[in-house]
Amino acid sequence: MAWFRDLLGVWRQRPPELSAEPPAVEQAADPAATLPFPAPPAPAPEPTFAPGPWRGPLARLAELGPAPSLLVVKLDHVGDFVTALPAVRRLREAFPASRVTLLCAPFVRDFAAATGLFDAVRAFDYYPARGHPPAAVPPEALAALAVLDLPPADIAIDLRHADDARPLLAALPVRFRVGFAGLHAGHGLDLALPEMEASARTGGLFAPLPAGVRLSALAEVLVSAFRAGQSHPPAPITLGALPALPDVPDGYGVLAPGARLAIKLWPVEYWRALAARMLAESPLGLVLTGTAEDAPLCAAIAEGLPADRVANLAGRQDLAGLAAVIGGARVVVALDSAPAHLAAALGRPTLCLFSGLADIHSWAPAGPRVAVVSAHASCAPCFLSDVADCAHGHGCMTRLTPDHALAGLAALGLEFAGVRLH
Repeated sequence: MAWFRDLLGVWRQRPPELSAEPPAVEQAADPAATLPFPAPPAPAPEPTFAPGPWRGPLARLAELGPAPSLLVVKLDHVGDFVTALPAVRRLREAFPASRVTLLCAPFVRDFAAATGLFDAVRAFDYYPARGHPPAAVPPEALAALAVLDLPPADIAIDLRHADDARPLLAALPVRFRVGFAGLHAGHGLDLALPEMEASARTGGLFAPLPAGVRLSALAEVLVSAFRAGQSHPPAPITLGALPALPDVPDGYGVLAPGARLAIKLWPVEYWRALAARMLAESPLGLVLTGTAEDAPLCAAIAEGLPADRVANLAGRQDLAGLAAVIGGARVVVALDSAPAHLAAALGRPTLCLFSGLADIHSWAPAGPRVAVVSAHASCAPCFLSDVADCAHGHGCMTRLTPDHALAGLAALGLEFAGVRLH
């Protein structure tokens, strides 16, 4: 029976998890850590709204005038400077009446002056002839730059691929800054291209372009952005036949209230109020445009307005016909939709009421006679496809009032056929 007594002894020595009193457990520092499920996330803050005009980089460039002064910054080695010469030539061609100044290393100054591409060359001793620049801009470099006393310039373009000397660019006495921006880093630039070389090596998604081509691309972005904000002939868009319109000697304005997605729409009562104000404060006629799907919306806006001054063309013109109507308009008011982009491309005075759906920096219509009004919603861009998915009352559009739209028309700074709209 000895074996039975041994077995009984083993049974009596029960493991701790089966004993009557479980062993003490060390208390967790965070009580939430002992929960069998994660704590619920903190509620997202309510979005903020600040309705008013939006001034993008193209508008700020346009304010610099037709011949802005340029400061080209190229604090690099000699070989790096040579790769930048095609980009500088492109800038010289695009800004023939502008004064172009170069800020470069002392060992590049004489060669740079001999190229004849610059009106003035200023040397700054920052980038060593051999080796690399400092990992961070030291305070003494900023002090030396201030002592250099560079004349103010309208535009500074940094033709260095890396953004390691960005504080130097920020300290320059200029109004508009252009350069490459490192990913996931603040850059303080008004116009930027993503840095390509290190990003390509890290992400492996693409091969970096040759150095000179990248610099030419940056120069071309500046040139294209500048031209988009300047007066220029309308884009070559085929116009269709102009339909019968109200017989108003002072011309007509176009209201395009439709959009592909409902989340871009402006309340119909706001459109009615804006139309009534425009009719009351000017002798212009109004033309409502849109697709066949927009016909009920346009009919609701036109209801009660004077029939001899308002025409509803929704669903009654193709795209070429729409271009013809917009091409003859004194002013076009539209959403983030095709009519706004078409009006901007045709050089018509354009007011765009921009929702919070898309990124305004990418998709606002561009042109010399364009005003954009936005609610500046902190939750934008939301990329929601259905207005029912918005948890904030569609504030990006409901916060924009007819008064904001009228202020946007006034911001165009134009009198349409001598008619003041506000």
